[in-house]
Amino acid sequence: MPELPEVEGFARYFAQHALRQPIARVRVRDDRVLGVRKEKLSRALRGRSFERVHRHGKHLFADAGEAWLHLHFGMTGDIEYYADDEPRFSRVIFDFENGSHLAFIDMRLFGVVDLTPSPDAYIEEHDLGPDPLLMSFSQFRERIAKRRGAMKALLMSQDFVAGIGNLYADETLFQTNIHPRRPVDRLSDAEVRAVYNGMRRILREVIRVREKDGDWPRRYLTMHREEGERCPTCGGTIQRTVVMSRTTYFCGKHQK
Repeated sequence: MPELPEVEGFARYFAQHALRQPIARVRVRDDRVLGVRKEKLSRALRGRSFERVHRHGKHLFADAGEAWLHLHFGMTGDIEYYADDEPRFSRVIFDFENGSHLAFIDMRLFGVVDLTPSPDAYIEEHDLGPDPLLMSFSQFRERIAKRRGAMKALLMSQDFVAGIGNLYADETLFQTNIHPRRPVDRLSDAEVRAVYNGMRRILREVIRVREKDGDWPRRYLTMHREEGERCPTCGGTIQRTVVMSRTTYFCGKHQK
């Protein structure tokens, strides 16, 4: 499922290929991904150009002048810029006047193509928390002090911090030695700082890895997400549980 690093990759791809090109038309192959009527989407974008891209958490926004295109990628969403062969599972296609196209692809139809007046308006309407790569430690500490519950559940709560899902919540806690069920109000000041720093370091590192099509570091839990696997950090055993209805992996030895 695309989380913040993946959507950052989509944003950079969009900026590289789709900006400042007049849009000739918008073709909707499957309106089940639309959050707006297809006629309104077409009227808002046809004849205009995307001028800039903004990412907030898992959400991508592209400025088209009077409105912003909003993309959310759900579980299997992607975008592809192409000239000839239309990608499989294309749901919405933006045709540019130069003959090229940008397809929003979504095999399982959990993504969304929508319009919003601005990213700030969308963030406020949907009560999204700050983007973790833009928030300060003082913001993080202030926000976490008001919360309760399991630490993994908090990291995945989009109203707390936007952009972290199952994979990077597990990775953050694995690399900061914190059990996914640890109560938030039982973290020490040093552990709060470790979670903040670890979360941001991991997201930045994954963005760099994905940009270069590189391999995940072997020390990452992501490379060992199987019950009974040996922990690459301490040699303990990787265990499996469920938190917030999501499959969760952790080391039974060093995550306390």
